[in-house]
Amino acid sequence: MNAPFHPGQHLLSDAISTASRLAAKTGELPDLKTLAKELGVEEDLLKQVIFDREHLVAAMADVALQRLLHTITQEMARRSSPVDQLEAIAVAYVDWARLYPQEFRLVGEMPAHVFENHPRLLQYEQSVHALVMKILQRAQEEGYLDPDEDLVMLRAMSHTYMYGVITKMLLGDLGRWTPGSTDEDAARTAVQVFNRKLFKPGRSHGGSARLEPQAHPIPV
Repeated sequence: MNAPFHPGQHLLSDAISTASRLAAKTGELPDLKTLAKELGVEEDLLKQVIFDREHLVAAMADVALQRLLHTITQEMARRSSPVDQLEAIAVAYVDWARLYPQEFRLVGEMPAHVFENHPRLLQYEQSVHALVMKILQRAQEEGYLDPDEDLVMLRAMSHTYMYGVITKMLLGDLGRWTPGSTDEDAARTAVQVFNRKLFKPGRSHGGSARLEPQAHPIPV
């Protein structure tokens, strides 16, 4: 039996975490009636903080993207080389998607017009884009990339590749292409290898590559 909701608790955060748990269990986002029942509250009370399905999706995406941005910022700060920084972001993205698969799918499948209607979601996305562009610009300045490299296209290519790898990982379909590896380890290694292939040996990096899978903690 579900514990009843008490007025002093944070209904919005409870609704988001419960919706995420139910979606992970069933593969589908719960409707508000089901979510209210699971929370032990009246549906009308829930609708005071979650207005409809689109609002629930946006709220879940908001929390998930906060966690992603916080994590990749931390991971980037622990590295000095732009090559290592971009690799750390890529691996953190894989681990975030593994821990929050429903949110990864919701963000990836959200129609552009819906995403653009939520300024906070755009802000998180733009912050990640700016971080990656700053790293690529540093890589170019330090000789890891050609002076005429199209950095905007390189960023788009990297995101598209990572999205594909993560999607295959979540489908459980990546490990069979890499015998002896789990889907998670195969995904981490795949984004690391792709990252290293983007760059030339730079003056400070020496061309060495470390491709052992590294798990990065994601704050909950």
